[in-house]
Amino acid sequence: MKVLYIDSPPPSHNEQLKDFTKNLPKHIKSYFKNMFPIIEWLPNYNWIWLSGDLTAAITVGTLVIPQSLAYAKMANLPPVYGLYTSFIGVITYPLFGTSKDISIGTSAIMSLFLGQLMTKFTTTPQYLSGEWTLSDVATLLALFAGFIAMAIGLLRLGLLFHFICQPAIAGFMAGSGLSILINQFGKILGIPGINTTEAPYLVFGKTLVRLNLVTIDAAFGLTSLLYLYFVKYLSQYLTRRYPQHRHLLFFFNSSRSIVVLVFSTLICFMIHRFGQISPFTIIGTVPAGFGHMGPPKIKMDLVGYFGTDLISIVVLLIMEHGAISSSLGKIADYKVNMSQEVFTIGLSNIFGSFFGAYPGTGAFSRTAVMSKSGTRTPLTSFFVGLIVIVSIYVFTPAFTFIPNASLAAIIAHAVTDLISGPKVWKRFWDVHPSELLIFASAYIISLFTRMDVSIYVPVAISLVVQLYRIARPRHAFLAQLEPTDLYFPADHHPSLHLQPIHPSILCFQPQESLLFQNSTFLFEALIDKVKKTTRQGQPLTEKVGDRPWNQAVSIQKERELPVLEAIVLDLSGVHQMDYSGMELLMDTSAQLDRYAGVQVRWYIVMGYSPTVRQCLLFAGFGTQRRHPLTGQFLSDLSRKEEKEERQWPKEEKKGFEEVRIEQVEVKKESKRFVHLNFMGHHNPVDDVSSVDDTVESGSRCGHSDQEDQFASIQYRFPYFFTSIHEAVKAALNQRTQALEIVRVVSDGDLGSVEA
Repeated sequence: MKVLYIDSPPPSHNEQLKDFTKNLPKHIKSYFKNMFPIIEWLPNYNWIWLSGDLTAAITVGTLVIPQSLAYAKMANLPPVYGLYTSFIGVITYPLFGTSKDISIGTSAIMSLFLGQLMTKFTTTPQYLSGEWTLSDVATLLALFAGFIAMAIGLLRLGLLFHFICQPAIAGFMAGSGLSILINQFGKILGIPGINTTEAPYLVFGKTLVRLNLVTIDAAFGLTSLLYLYFVKYLSQYLTRRYPQHRHLLFFFNSSRSIVVLVFSTLICFMIHRFGQISPFTIIGTVPAGFGHMGPPKIKMDLVGYFGTDLISIVVLLIMEHGAISSSLGKIADYKVNMSQEVFTIGLSNIFGSFFGAYPGTGAFSRTAVMSKSGTRTPLTSFFVGLIVIVSIYVFTPAFTFIPNASLAAIIAHAVTDLISGPKVWKRFWDVHPSELLIFASAYIISLFTRMDVSIYVPVAISLVVQLYRIARPRHAFLAQLEPTDLYFPADHHPSLHLQPIHPSILCFQPQESLLFQNSTFLFEALIDKVKKTTRQGQPLTEKVGDRPWNQAVSIQKERELPVLEAIVLDLSGVHQMDYSGMELLMDTSAQLDRYAGVQVRWYIVMGYSPTVRQCLLFAGFGTQRRHPLTGQFLSDLSRKEEKEERQWPKEEKKGFEEVRIEQVEVKKESKRFVHLNFMGHHNPVDDVSSVDDTVESGSRCGHSDQEDQFASIQYRFPYFFTSIHEAVKAALNQRTQALEIVRVVSDGDLGSVEA
């Protein structure tokens, strides 16, 4: 029994909908299972993982406390709010997070932006009258930003993060780091009267003007900063010199912030203990416990006041967290589910609003330390939370004597790694000037205005650049490198001495998908090339005045040009085609037919894109039977219920077995199948095809005694070329449009048939 299997077109939308409905329970189960990733790894938890997590938690715990206090001060909030934020973030994350390295809590960038908002807020009549409080603002922003982020995560829209290009993220992070460093410089020197919530360039200028007002706080600030950098570079040197002690040196390096905090606090406490009036500025009383725990007070007038800022807060939360988590996931070779991460951020901020927390997200410096300190699972964050809660209840009396200058030094030191040097600028320039433009816009704008603007502008620029690239895609007219079968853009390789395929044949290669944004540009380029290199099929009149205004060319020059006969259209790099692209292809074909005065033959090279194939079929490039009512393309030998609709004579089907798609794999097991598509694509098309004027929209394969039954079925389906060489050879032989088919045939008597 000879078996023939005809390639089936892509499933229809109705078939896809039925398949989705059938598998809907599985999708729902998978959706809820993915919301709790802890279920996957917690049953495998072991003592080795526990030891690594505890070590990392102790290391990060020495950093999270000083940073939480410092970042809350930068947000113009009481320091204890930073501890609340860090506690809820690290406690919640292990249940829902997908990264082992992330530490959710206070962050420098979010705290700086909130500080800018708080400065404006503290001048409102409602705040001055006591109607609005700092606690109300902190919890309300955390609550509503959490709701928005959670909704984005539930809808699995975390992919929106990937619409923000890397230069925009890098520029934003670098500019934010420099802005924070500038804002902390005055606090390190103890210079009074500087509003650090103004634009960074103004803060920098006022700091320089007031350098003569430096106070004794500079002793703590500069000493702390020098110690932090000294330990950092000393640890790096000793690690290279004594790699066998790298773990001990890493802990020594990571604990430098808590050492600064302890010693500076101890000195201030000793001065106060012996009855002296401290000349240093300290953070003041820090209440123990969760003094602001309870349901957040929802005040709609306050929500309206911060309405537009809420969107900016959510964007900052997602952008900072996504940049950190995705980069660490690549380094440690694990996958981060961005939608789940956004959901986790939202949930932690919602819970945090009940404990007096302000909006928190993944922090760059703490996350980097956690990644390098040997963490094994997300449970590290839970152990960090235990350290934070002990600090909230036990060590808050000692926090009273922490010098502000030391906190400023800790912040400044933590963000210096974000600042990019000249090498980064040059790298973006080397890639493309537009990449540098996006990076520089984010970097520079952050120094002159609010943090959120430095996100929106570079993202807008990147979208404009991307739209321009789509609307003006690259394309090429190919020529042959003789005597090989290689083809290159004719205008880009003058040293190769490429030869045109034929004066009357053009080989056009779009290098982007054919979509509504760019189809007009691409096909206009093709038409312009045709008119420059070929002449009209109908001869022009001798008198210039009798010709159209746009065809006033020399008659002699016109006669030297050939008439267009064929177009080789290389769509191997085209993965998508929409309705506009299809319509413009049809219009171009009709326009070229009128111009040439004959039917221009098209030889189309394509890959394996179902969308492109479907559009080409609808455009008439290739033939395939459609459903009489819906117009859906059908597979003649794939469904038994279509028997009555076939028009084949019985003798043409003799010896063939009708096969359903789902039966193919079963039949392959018996090794009765040979894929003819792999046997025939390298052969000339004219070996099996010949012109048949009775077929309006395709070419019928020639009949022979050996291939009679096979060829009668083949002509109903489209044949598109799989290589430029095949298409060019068919065009040079002046054959009509070839048809593509994927055929599976068995038995040796058809083994010699070549398609």
